[in-house]
Amino acid sequence: PEPQVSWKALEQDATVVTSDGDESARVAEIVGDPAADIFNGLVVTLGMLDKNRDLPAERVKGIWPRRVEVDLTAADLKALPPYEEPVVERLEPDRGLFTRLRNLFR
Repeated sequence: PEPQVSWKALEQDATVVTSDGDESARVAEIVGDPAADIFNGLVVTLGMLDKNRDLPAERVKGIWPRRVEVDLTAADLKALPPYEEPVVERLEPDRGLFTRLRNLFR
C-alpha cells in the first residue's frame, strides 16, 4: 500500500473518497498556512455546475498525493456549506501601521 503524505504534498484535483466509497468530489484548493504548517481543510468541488464546498481538516482521515479519504458520506459531503473566500485586509503602500493607528484616534 502507498504511504500517506503530508497535506503539503496533496495535489490539486485529487480524488475525494467518502466513507461510503463515493469518488465524485475533487480537491479544488488546499486551505492552510504552509510556513506555519497549519492545515485548515480543503475546498472541494462536486461538479462543474455546483458551488465549491468547505471541507474542514478534522473530517480528513487520510491523505495521499492523488487521493483524500474523509469520514463523511457522499450525502454529507453534498450538505457541506459553500466555500467563501476569507476576508483579507490589504494595506495600501502609504498607509502603514502608525498611519492607521493615528487615523483611529482622530
